[in-house]
Amino acid sequence: MKYQKLAEFYEKASSTTKRLEKIEILSKFLKSLSDSDKDVSYLLLGDIYPEYDERRIGISNQLAIKAISKSTGTEEKEVTNKWKLIGDLGKVAEELKKHKKQSTLHQQILTVEKVLSNFRELPNLVGKGTVNKKLVLIVELLTSASPLEALYLIRTLIGDLRIGVKESTIRESMAVAFFPNKDKKEASKKIQDAIDKSNDIGIVFELVKKKDLKNLGKIKLEIGK
Repeated sequence: MKYQKLAEFYEKASSTTKRLEKIEILSKFLKSLSDSDKDVSYLLLGDIYPEYDERRIGISNQLAIKAISKSTGTEEKEVTNKWKLIGDLGKVAEELKKHKKQSTLHQQILTVEKVLSNFRELPNLVGKGTVNKKLVLIVELLTSASPLEALYLIRTLIGDLRIGVKESTIRESMAVAFFPNKDKKEASKKIQDAIDKSNDIGIVFELVKKKDLKNLGKIKLEIGK
C-alpha cells in the first residue's frame, strides 16, 4: 500500500474533532485495506508493533532535526528556528519539502511496507555509530517523501501523530465498517474483548476484516502479551 494513501487518511482524520465524523472517515479507510495491510492498524495509533511489544521508535527531536536538515538541504539552525516558530517538527518538514526542488535521484514511491521496514530497524540499532545508521534510515524515507508524507513520517518518528485516533475510535470504526447489518454494539464489545486479551490490534483487524466474530471470541490471554 502506498504511504501517501495513509498520509491522506491522517490528514482527513485530523481535519475534524467530531468523534462520529472521525469514525466515518476511519471506517471507510479500513474497508479499503487489503488482507495484507494489518500492520497499518499499528500506524493508526502511531506505533510500529503491537502494544505488548516493548520496542519503540525512540527518536529524539534533535535527530529528527538532523534528518530534516539532511533530506531538504537546509541548515540545522534554520530547521530549529522554524520549529520554534511553528511548534511542530512535522509541519517544518512539510514546509521545507514544499520549497525543495525535487530530485529524481534516489527517489522511490514510498510504501507502508518500506516505512515500517525502516522504522522497525531503528529500535534494533545499538552501539557505536548508531546515530548515523538511524539517520541514514530516516533520510532515505524523507528523501522520497512528498510534503504530506514527510509531515506524518516525522510526527510518527517523534511519537506525536496528532490525528485524534484512539483505540476506541478504531474499535468503533471496525464495527461500523465490517458489521453494518448486525448489532454493532455486540460486535464492538467482542472486538474490544479481543483487543484486551491479545494486546494486538493487528491480529484483531485480520479477523474483523473477515467478519469472523466466532474466531475473534476464541482469542485467549497469552503469557508475555
